[in-house]
Amino acid sequence: MTTALPRSSLRSGPALRALVGAFGPAPEVVALDNFEPDRPGPGQVRVRMTARSINPSDHVTIAGAYAWRTALPFVPGFEGVGVVEELGAGVSACAIGDRVLPIGSAGAWQDVKIADAHWCFPVAADLTDAQAAASYINPLTAWLLLHGRAALAPGMALAVNAAGSAIGRMLIRMANAAGVRPVALIRREATRERLTGLDLTAIVVTGDESPAAALREVLDDGGLDIALDAVGGPCGEALALALKPGGRFLHYGLLSGQALPADLPLRRPDLRFALFHLREWVHGQDRETIAAHLAQAAALVRSGVAETAVEASYPLREITQALRHDLQPGRSGKILITG
Repeated sequence: MTTALPRSSLRSGPALRALVGAFGPAPEVVALDNFEPDRPGPGQVRVRMTARSINPSDHVTIAGAYAWRTALPFVPGFEGVGVVEELGAGVSACAIGDRVLPIGSAGAWQDVKIADAHWCFPVAADLTDAQAAASYINPLTAWLLLHGRAALAPGMALAVNAAGSAIGRMLIRMANAAGVRPVALIRREATRERLTGLDLTAIVVTGDESPAAALREVLDDGGLDIALDAVGGPCGEALALALKPGGRFLHYGLLSGQALPADLPLRRPDLRFALFHLREWVHGQDRETIAAHLAQAAALVRSGVAETAVEASYPLREITQALRHDLQPGRSGKILITG
């Protein structure tokens, strides 16, 4: 037996979704598709999506980096917020009218998502849809990197690359709150203004070259305690080589598209290397643990520490324009998909 909103509130008829039928660049392979939403089965809910964010992980998946676990066609979108409008049999974790984050799988880029109730988490009433739509991936990743994997402590020497990105600035704000002044690495001089107001030891502009020499100068041979790498390639390699003996190298992204040198752990066997994927962490936790961390992330969003600037919002029917905008260099904030 299913339970639904009153018939006057539950929309019927075709809905809209973004669909990927072949791997490739997102603006070229993501197409709009009209579909008839399913009814939720046992343990499932039907969520009317109201806002979604576009993340690098979406582009990576659409490009085919995880083709071995991604069946075509699929609806992208790992992060978004919506309202529960129908319950499947046996659901007690959600109620009709609840605003939730349906995580644990892709599929946010559609009007209606059928999700397992187990993976739907309540959203604090004081968060806007825009805040909620970006309150999962970056805030949770940043918190777990710094306070789970890095064991951050006041006075540590920390370096963050891709520092001008949404998560880069979030990491810096969290580090500042913990009494740490990071070294920020950015690719372009024009990005420097995004770091205004943050407490930094130094800003290193890398261009397309390895920042090894600049790091040595900034660190004055002192070395790093922790390196947070979202880039890989020569930039990530330089961060690893700048670590003190026993330092922590945390790799959580590959924005350059270049892998780290395979022999890096052999060249620096004294370091503690770790690869962090939020998806793996989430799927290894129980519901109570995830809920507690999402509540912590919401508190950080509320306080401004995990604030995410929004540059533009597009309706779902303009998904191609939204994706093109998201790929433009020099963006100052997140691109959201609404409606």
